[in-house]
Amino acid sequence: MLKELKNSGLPIYMNEENGLLALSAPFVYKGFAQKKLSDMHGLFKDDSNHWEDEPIYDVYRGILDPAHSGLFEKYKFQYDITVVRGGLIGNESKKTSGHYHSWNEMNTSTYPEVYEVISGTAVYILQRADNFKNTDFENLHVSDLIAVRVYAGQAIIIPPNYGHCSVNGGEGPLVFSNLAYTPCTVDYAPVKYYHGLGAYVGYKDGRLMIEKNRNYKNLPRIKYAQVKENKDLGIVFNKPVYRSFKENPEAFDFLGNVDPYREQIMNMLDRKEELV
Repeated sequence: MLKELKNSGLPIYMNEENGLLALSAPFVYKGFAQKKLSDMHGLFKDDSNHWEDEPIYDVYRGILDPAHSGLFEKYKFQYDITVVRGGLIGNESKKTSGHYHSWNEMNTSTYPEVYEVISGTAVYILQRADNFKNTDFENLHVSDLIAVRVYAGQAIIIPPNYGHCSVNGGEGPLVFSNLAYTPCTVDYAPVKYYHGLGAYVGYKDGRLMIEKNRNYKNLPRIKYAQVKENKDLGIVFNKPVYRSFKENPEAFDFLGNVDPYREQIMNMLDRKEELV
């Protein structure tokens, strides 16, 4: 049975039996990849009792209407959709691998990215470590660690200078899109060295729990936040990001030119005392 992913604003459907996506014409995607547990060994707290071929997440890259290809090329943006499967690895929720983004040309900020939750619930772990490019990972200095729960119809801008991963914070599949600046590269190595980011998200007695990753030294206290809208940056809840970009591409200037927008982006995180 096909389920329409209405929050995407696009003709995209999920096969509820196998979790795969289908697009209606004229929309196409340029690439597909599936991460299995065998591809993510060492990124979970404990994956010892699971089979190697267990799917963790799927990525559909470069989704667009070919009529809009010139617009995406002009701004050097790409729109992808990721499906994080439901279920646990040990007591930990399934998640993406996690990574840091490359620095901009001035080496003042790393590039941000927009994530939009289409279906399900996400928990984004945000981790600031300004020396992540240092190959001496043993001395990685994590100065900030934030967990943000984002619900269907909401979006988050990953702040500059923060590594991040996307965790399935619900029981069924998590479907989210990302809008990213294509010259930006990603770095997985520091995350892999520490067996994940600084916080693990999972379930205990049916309740969502967050705990520190003890492979790190001297982690700061885990902070919590909610997301806020910012119309000037193209983020309006329950309005699909693809549509927002198509209607007002200049609003997303921050993806490739982040420095003037750093304060605005950080102010879109509303700090809380607990995960809500």
